[in-house]
Amino acid sequence: MVEPVLQTRSRYLLQISDCHLMPEPEQRFRGLNTDSTLQAVVADALAQGIEFDQLLLSGDLVHHGGADAYRRLLDMVAPLSGERHWIPGNHDEPAAMRAASDLPLGRECVVCGDWRLLLLDSTANPDGRGSGSLSEEQLGWLEQALETSAEHPVLILLHHNPLATGSLWQDQIMLGNAAEFARVVSAYSQVNAILCGHLHQHQALWLGDIPVWSAPASSIQFKPGQDDFLLEDDPLQSRPGYCIYRLDADGGISVQVRRVNV
Repeated sequence: MVEPVLQTRSRYLLQISDCHLMPEPEQRFRGLNTDSTLQAVVADALAQGIEFDQLLLSGDLVHHGGADAYRRLLDMVAPLSGERHWIPGNHDEPAAMRAASDLPLGRECVVCGDWRLLLLDSTANPDGRGSGSLSEEQLGWLEQALETSAEHPVLILLHHNPLATGSLWQDQIMLGNAAEFARVVSAYSQVNAILCGHLHQHQALWLGDIPVWSAPASSIQFKPGQDDFLLEDDPLQSRPGYCIYRLDADGGISVQVRRVNV
């Protein structure tokens, strides 16, 4: 008797990051109506016709707002398919996030077909300027999760970028304990990708053999490679954006960066 061949389909992730919704919808963030830009991102994602398996909201979702602003955000992304997950960024208010929803805020292992998605909270030990770190508990949890996922390809999501980008002012507010994170991650060969936000720009970097991708913001974009803060002025790169990832059963992963007109 010939055993049937099991066919495992690819899985699709949608990452939306750095929305910076203001406490009230009519308020603007650096001159931009971020409710409108998030709505444009959602509309474009819906137009792709993809049945997303997971929706990843990767921090700085609300700009120091209360629970109502987080409920507004969740209402705006409600038309999108996929299980919802969010992690806090340095501008988020975790207490307000908990008041708005019972979604976990990090230390979450998501089963996604053959893959395991490990979601981390990188907002420990803030420096007051924008940096954040993984707590000892988060690092310990990550190591244990990697120990128990040896048979599966793994994707890690955190808000703060774990690598420098060559933009001086942003490198000063990257993940505060990046070396400890790299030490843990580099010991496990099943880690196939790391995703982050925080940079307000798309970056494709490498931590050893592991690709590290940052998503563009659904709000304003920062110009890369600068000593001091500067908004992006390129007509295309300054547009709000988001990322779509395809995860294959064999551990392959690909990314599509999309920009929207507003």
